[in-house]
Amino acid sequence: MDYAGDDYCDAHQDESLDTSSVEPTSYDQFFIKFEVEFLREQEDEDEDEELNVSRLESIIKIGIFQERCDRLPHNNLSWHNVTRMLHIMEVPVHRQPMILRQICTFADRIANEPYNRNKKILPMKVYISLPVNYFIEENESSDEAIPPANELVEENLEKVKIEETELGSDFVCVICMEKMEVGSEATKMPCSHVYHGNCLMNWLGVKRVCPTCRFVLPS
Repeated sequence: MDYAGDDYCDAHQDESLDTSSVEPTSYDQFFIKFEVEFLREQEDEDEDEELNVSRLESIIKIGIFQERCDRLPHNNLSWHNVTRMLHIMEVPVHRQPMILRQICTFADRIANEPYNRNKKILPMKVYISLPVNYFIEENESSDEAIPPANELVEENLEKVKIEETELGSDFVCVICMEKMEVGSEATKMPCSHVYHGNCLMNWLGVKRVCPTCRFVLPS
């Protein structure tokens, strides 16, 4: 276990963001400011009372991104692009699915708000809090890039049928967080975790790791 506590993600429209540097385009855009806070609890020994006192330390990373908004009912921010942002912000792969879904859901919401209809730039702020027992800078393996899976590896993954007896009637794909219908086809990783085929292929197009357990596919 590499962290304690719950991850937190909040996304909202923030009109206070300075978008003056955004170059005008023929299409609408999201202007997104990411703020990711990595929290670590430390214990300090009180010399007088010989007690350990807990305190929180944090590192905050800031990132600015611009992405096209097509004003669609859904998928105004593709999960592939959001995954790329989360990688840049050093959010661990196995903690991304819930955060990814929240960001994409909110992007769809603001893109379809009537009062945003005539806006060319949609300012959006994303705040993420991640409790960890180490800081990203101190984790020697954090900078080791895991490249995408190649097409041959993806094609050789096992295809399975979702069965209620094995997975339960409320089984969901943790990438898109949508229910996996009994009887439908899914794709299975060598580590036995199962996902929607398209969701997993898109995920592996970014990094060849299982989003649940971080199993790394062979290159």
